[in-house]
Amino acid sequence: MIDDIVLFYYYSSPMPPSDCWLKMTADVAYRNMFLFPCGSDIHFEFPVFEDHSYNTICNKKGLRNLIQRPPENRKFIIFRNSDQDIIGYYRIEKSYYQETKMFNNNGFVWGIEAEPYLIRRGTIKYDGPRLRQGFQASWHGGWERRLKEFLIRIQEEENICDLYQQETNRLINLFQSSADIGKWRIACKACKLRFDCKVSRKFSTYEKVHPNSDMFSALNNVYNSNLYSRNTLSKLPKIYIK
Repeated sequence: MIDDIVLFYYYSSPMPPSDCWLKMTADVAYRNMFLFPCGSDIHFEFPVFEDHSYNTICNKKGLRNLIQRPPENRKFIIFRNSDQDIIGYYRIEKSYYQETKMFNNNGFVWGIEAEPYLIRRGTIKYDGPRLRQGFQASWHGGWERRLKEFLIRIQEEENICDLYQQETNRLINLFQSSADIGKWRIACKACKLRFDCKVSRKFSTYEKVHPNSDMFSALNNVYNSNLYSRNTLSKLPKIYIK
């Protein structure tokens, strides 16, 4: 059996202090839950890890190339973040597309359904030269051996995908609740550690640029609107690729 493997960059969230009102756990490498800017734009779209799927709103070229590999091959996506942590992998079970003119994807979005294997933050590091935010593939020269080694090493760690799913869904539910957002805003403003907190500092920067808004309100709006891709894509039929 031939394994086709791609290594994707993973937009992860900075961790607030351990006693933050959000109660995030250091074991989980949360994706970019806070929608922090990537380049000049807020990164509204991201892998939909909370239901263990993926779509081409992120890594469009890499996912398309992986899906187009020979159908008899096993297909894997390995994720790594900016700290060179290996987050885990997805094994692709089904591929599909959805028709939509949203998200600037030429009228459709490629997608996958996957079996996940996610591990604790920091247990496995990529120790090679620092990588850019592209993708590396096992069918590209020099990457097959390294990516296969990562697959083996990941499976030696505990699979925490259930914890990841619980945590991401917990935060999404919180961000969608105006009452919880209000409680978090009050707690954050009163926190003595806010000046040393990466999340709080990012929020303060946003407020300086947008004096009539704040990131608390922006999060609540995004997660309750079609800016959050899952709200749109979950309503569209999946056309499976044989």
